[in-house]
Amino acid sequence: MTLSTNIKIAIFMSVLAAILIMPGAAFWLLESIVIGLFEVLELALDEIVEHLFHTSRHTTQVIVFYIMWGLFIGAAYWLYRHSKRLYSNVKAEFPDWWFHTREKASLNWKELPFRKKIKMISGCSIGAAFVAVIVL
Repeated sequence: MTLSTNIKIAIFMSVLAAILIMPGAAFWLLESIVIGLFEVLELALDEIVEHLFHTSRHTTQVIVFYIMWGLFIGAAYWLYRHSKRLYSNVKAEFPDWWFHTREKASLNWKELPFRKKIKMISGCSIGAAFVAVIVL
């Protein structure tokens, strides 16, 4: 593994831990990002339409509304079209992936010495207890 792969894994695990420990804050952050991007898109479209067509504020907002509605319908249609293929791919490959992952985890667990197994079980238990104390 390269350093960049380790960094990607560390970032992913940190984000996953933050989502599991603070779901409210993670949802708030995601919501703020989505709303901010929506507002930036709307403002940019407002400026472009007003500049190109020299329209009043109300007319610009109506035009931008229908443009954004068209973008939403287009994105929903694209998602509908590609979700069938994605679903079939996941349905076909998930059982093999799950079997391989389960066998790999089982082999790794069997190869561990008893002392490491005890350390891992106690560490996970203490970590879960701390998360439970923090959350509750």
